[in-house]
Amino acid sequence: MAWALGSVQAGLLVLDESLAVVFANPWLLRRARLQAEDVLDRPFFEVFPSLKGSHFERRLLGARTVGFPALLSETLHASAFPLYALAGDTSPQRLLKQSIQIIPMGTAQAREAGGRYLMIQVWDVTPSVMRERLLKLQAERMHAMAHVDALTDIGNRRHFDAMFDREWRNAQRSQQSLGLVLFDVDHFKAYNDTYGHQRGDECLRLVASIVEAQAQRPRDVVCRYGGEEIAMLLPDTDLAGTLRLAHRVVDEVRARDLPHEGSPFGKVTVSAGVACECPTSGLGANALILLADRALYQAKRQGRDRVAVLELSTATAS
Repeated sequence: MAWALGSVQAGLLVLDESLAVVFANPWLLRRARLQAEDVLDRPFFEVFPSLKGSHFERRLLGARTVGFPALLSETLHASAFPLYALAGDTSPQRLLKQSIQIIPMGTAQAREAGGRYLMIQVWDVTPSVMRERLLKLQAERMHAMAHVDALTDIGNRRHFDAMFDREWRNAQRSQQSLGLVLFDVDHFKAYNDTYGHQRGDECLRLVASIVEAQAQRPRDVVCRYGGEEIAMLLPDTDLAGTLRLAHRVVDEVRARDLPHEGSPFGKVTVSAGVACECPTSGLGANALILLADRALYQAKRQGRDRVAVLELSTATAS
């Protein structure tokens, strides 16, 4: 029996009715940095004073009183016992992650034993916890890769579609306006033809950073909409606020004086199409995108390097 209990790859403690330790197996003693003489016949909370007043103590006393087992999971109580890996230091960061079960002796067995004993089992779940953390990090990384544009490091079209759907529904519930700006780099094909695609990529990254700098609220969304188009989605923003941010981006790009020999302006500029609506029962989500797209086309047609706005009433009239 001693060999069997000593070979168990989990911690085992047995307490008598007064909560004195009557058995501790080698697995637990080694990880608690204790010897058998430090533990046996001593009150449990003298051996493990850090557990006094803890949730573990409440569960232990409750199990002794009602006679039902108690479980402490690693999710809520990751490191109840001061147990450490066999190699390494004893800093709190190195505590083993633990799953603990408290099992009171049954009534019949207690009569035979002359008292109700409690057994505490402790499992090292550190590898499982670390594996779960790694899987969570990998999932978050994969999600980021699926929603971030690799070139500009802003959201991609998939991210825009997801955020637009969410914010449109939020705007419907709150009856708040939703602003949308579509930016397009003027004469971008000519820029690539003149300076090469590597410089074209640098140009797109610069424009994306300028747009992102203007979208400062937590719910503002900036994404690469497609090609040289960048979208800025502005929840709870009226038309005046949307126009103000669009003009800031257009002015800032112009002020950078990035040379562009293929443009009549001699520098890199952007055009912007603005739309801002409060969702109604008769207005579909795609209507806002269509308005911004048509406004962007209007800005191009009017000479580029400018902001154009198209409201639903104007679009309907035309």
